[in-house]
Amino acid sequence: MDRLLDFFKAYDISLSDLVTVAIILLLTIVAEFLIRFFFRRYEKSTHHSQTVKTILYASLNNPLRLVTLFVGFYFIAMNVLTWFKVASFFTSIVTPGVKLGVALAFFIFMNTFASRLKRYLIVKQTRTDGGYNNFAKAEQMEKLAQVLTIVIMTFVVAKIFGLQVGQGVAYLGGGLAITGLVFKDTLANIFGGLIIYLDSPYAVGDWIYTIDGKIQGTVEKISWRLTHIRTFDKRLIFTPNNTLITQAVVNASRMTNRRIKQYIGLRYDDFDKFEAIQKDIYSYLGGHADIDQNCLTLVNVFDGQTDMGATAEGFFGGSSLNFQVYTFTKVTNWTRFQAIQDKIMMDIGRIVYKNGAEIAFTTMTLDIPEKEGVPASQGAQHGGDAD
Repeated sequence: MDRLLDFFKAYDISLSDLVTVAIILLLTIVAEFLIRFFFRRYEKSTHHSQTVKTILYASLNNPLRLVTLFVGFYFIAMNVLTWFKVASFFTSIVTPGVKLGVALAFFIFMNTFASRLKRYLIVKQTRTDGGYNNFAKAEQMEKLAQVLTIVIMTFVVAKIFGLQVGQGVAYLGGGLAITGLVFKDTLANIFGGLIIYLDSPYAVGDWIYTIDGKIQGTVEKISWRLTHIRTFDKRLIFTPNNTLITQAVVNASRMTNRRIKQYIGLRYDDFDKFEAIQKDIYSYLGGHADIDQNCLTLVNVFDGQTDMGATAEGFFGGSSLNFQVYTFTKVTNWTRFQAIQDKIMMDIGRIVYKNGAEIAFTTMTLDIPEKEGVPASQGAQHGGDAD
């Protein structure tokens, strides 16, 4: 105890000085606790009724607590360092450090707000009618906020350390040039990410695939360097952004309609019934609530060529009269489309049977030639005996 008193006397530290530091420390702790308590209650009360305003306020939680701690540390350091006559240390180290802390709080606030706003917009814009969900704008807003924050932080840090704007730009340019030489591929992917955000050829939740078929799945995340694609067998592909901007990518989620293209075969015995069946199917599709009447609908004889490049039989097939049903549904949701297509094909089958026709199946007729003076049946029997 005596040593402690001697220490205080040696540096001329009075009781009022100690009380001042203790009060500042206590106020800092109380302020941090009150901010945390207030925002915890606030987020709980607004959890089920979020708006942009509530998201903005909630994003201030951690930044305000951080600023409170840095401000408290600033005033404590100002008093304590005065006791030891090291004001230069306070000016050169503590003051810039606190400024950096406040800038860090601003960075956290911007990042938190952008991230929460994106999630809010995704939830708000999610469609329930099976249509396409376009989250590209939400992704663009988040990345734009990140870029602006980094730019602002760059100039703030430069200002804190006394760099002029021109010097900061020069240093930044030189650093980027060196980085570009060392990390060429990485920068190419980052540039690819920027192009993806600007052009938004796809967004999170989209089903995409490359024309070579090597990459296909649902986009789960788009970062500055990689696009995370979940395949239909639930594997995750980490694809460099540069790969996706240098080749053609099909965005299947942005289709306006889904196509039904089915091939049906009738028996040759039902040749005279084809036109009546064709007319009934046209009438059925024309009145179907899930078929888009603004799109092309065909019930026509099959030309023997599919759009997949494979050949097939024409109208007069080996064992059937072939025709196709070609139409488009209003919904694009895959599950709902499958249910609609199943119902339509079953109804078309009923139309065929209602007209007294039947769906053909592959058959083969074997003609055995008659031998001279021997009926075909006996010839076949003799041949079997000879074996």
